[in-house]
Amino acid sequence: MKKPLLIEIGVEEIPAGVAPRMGNALKTALAKVFNDANIETSDLVLGVTPRRLLVHAENCPIMQADREQVIWGPPENIALKDGEPTKAAEGFARKSGLNVSDFEFTDKGDGKAKYMKATITVKGKKVADIIAESMPATLRGLPSPKQMQWQDGDTRSDAFIRPIRWIVARLGDDVIPFEFAGIQAGTASYGHRMCKDAKGDISVTDPFAWLNERMVVADRAARKASIAQGLSEAAKAVGVSLVEDDDLVEEVTDLTEWPHVITGHYLEEFLKLPIEVSRIELKHHQRCFSTKDKDGNTSNVFFAVANIKSKDPAMVAHGNERVVNARLADAMFFFERDPKETLESRVEKLSEIVFQDGLGMVGDQVRRLRGFVLDNADKLGVDANVAQRAAYLCKSDLTTGLVGEFPELQGYMGGIYADMDGESKEVSQAISQHYAPAGADDDLPISPIAKAIAVVERADKLLGYFHLGKIPTASADPFALRRAAIGLVRLLADENNPIDMTLQDVLQEASKQWNQQRVTIAISDETQAAVLTFIHERFLGLAEGFDVTKPACDAALGANLALPLHQHLKVASLLTGFADSEAGQAVAAANKRIANILKKAGDVSTNIDESLMAEDAEKALFKALQQAEGNFPDNAKAQLQVLAGLREPVDTFFDGVMVMADDDAIKTNRLALLARLRGLFLRLADVSRLA
Repeated sequence: MKKPLLIEIGVEEIPAGVAPRMGNALKTALAKVFNDANIETSDLVLGVTPRRLLVHAENCPIMQADREQVIWGPPENIALKDGEPTKAAEGFARKSGLNVSDFEFTDKGDGKAKYMKATITVKGKKVADIIAESMPATLRGLPSPKQMQWQDGDTRSDAFIRPIRWIVARLGDDVIPFEFAGIQAGTASYGHRMCKDAKGDISVTDPFAWLNERMVVADRAARKASIAQGLSEAAKAVGVSLVEDDDLVEEVTDLTEWPHVITGHYLEEFLKLPIEVSRIELKHHQRCFSTKDKDGNTSNVFFAVANIKSKDPAMVAHGNERVVNARLADAMFFFERDPKETLESRVEKLSEIVFQDGLGMVGDQVRRLRGFVLDNADKLGVDANVAQRAAYLCKSDLTTGLVGEFPELQGYMGGIYADMDGESKEVSQAISQHYAPAGADDDLPISPIAKAIAVVERADKLLGYFHLGKIPTASADPFALRRAAIGLVRLLADENNPIDMTLQDVLQEASKQWNQQRVTIAISDETQAAVLTFIHERFLGLAEGFDVTKPACDAALGANLALPLHQHLKVASLLTGFADSEAGQAVAAANKRIANILKKAGDVSTNIDESLMAEDAEKALFKALQQAEGNFPDNAKAQLQVLAGLREPVDTFFDGVMVMADDDAIKTNRLALLARLRGLFLRLADVSRLA
């Protein structure tokens, strides 16, 4: 017999972006509970709003099916003595709730021995009881950036993202009995806060319709589509076009339960502000959408997404307009005042801004950035004079009033102020772009100088924070070091305006700037190594985005010659295709075998005595190796072809030659041959990692 299932966790408003992750985790956890208990339900449907996590299934069994369970006991030689059960057999049977006579002796399938075996029927449990047992632990395990505890009694000790206000847990008409955070599961739910009939027993057959009648769109995808449609219709009504912002649509979807679009206008005088100022203010401070007029210019029309359909939309719009105008008035004040001081005159003020406790000031960082680009301008592919000027001024906008009021404008306003100061276009562009990429999917900077500064800034940050021991954990990365490492990988792997420095060189040069400064800290070799490993892990994690496989990336990084990251990526791309071929699989397997042999052998010389070669196969391999070494090309693609050509002599060698010969001299000579062979492969990559 099957009945509808409903689980709903009602909470105070969950921060935007968190609820979908928690909802998906809840759905996945319930699916695992059912799978582990062999319970077949209809598809689980997820509902997520700022105030609730909901999982519904139209059909769920009320009883777990009976199942057979096999119990294995000790082997026959322990369970029987002279044909009679031993105390060990009797004790095991008693512990299992059975008699010795309930067991038979049979082979487990490995042919080694016969064991005591009994097959029993386990009666199925009530599904409601199975769910009730699992729910408290499931709720405790849901992922969230931070959790709260509200101590108003012993039963309220459970932590959650926000205080829990109600729990619905039903299987048909029956309540699934469990308690979490002092809240007992029941049947009552709540609609929108502004709905007069908000509380009631939610429908277990169609909870989404019940909530919709109470001004809650629990289907997140439907709510998002409603917002997109509302924005489109509102823009069309007033003759403007929406500035597309998928991230903001996602955010307001997670901030509303009953979304409705409101049209507002800010004062036209604020159109004099740089285009990003109004957009940033509207997005980050008011969660509002910017627009353009029919000519593509910034419009003073904006759209807000309210969490209720107001009887007086004009009044709601006026409230938004009042706040936006006040914020933009502040922006206009700072925009008119800031240029009275040039960026250059502001550099000294950076010595008053803390970079990070224990790591000195932002002024110290600027000197490191400037020193790096001056020392490595050729390898970075930039003009030293222009690059050092951009690095010198790139943080000065942090001292301006506008960036102080709107931190999201850092870099962007620096570029505008640099242009107003009469700096060159290259310097202004580099300052405005050097924070890019801010996220994993953001565009890379177009300016080569911005790219160079972005590289050293990320390396500088990683080295400094790792020196302090502020290394990300599995659950926390408060200083966004993973994002810094991912940005660094993307910058160095990019072939547009390629940077011909190895990752090791970047870290060494960045460390040199720290160590030469002598005002804060010195970066150790151990810290450099830890940062290098951390960045390599991010590179492997980005493999799919680079259209290569993780083993191919790993193999490329395993080469005994460090290359610029964009060249390692080329090698990884070649290996991705090669690994799937018959030749690639054979070469990888042979290399893995060679690597294992050499690892067990310890220190191995590469000096080969040809006179000790007795087998034709080892002579042939040595000859092929010499030819490959003597004609090893510089091009990675050609190198791979040469190495692939060694497949046949390598296979023949392993088929007919015993490497670990009884004669120590012959064995040492053959190990040296393999070491030379592996060394040649490692000039391109550690191909053994493909196996």
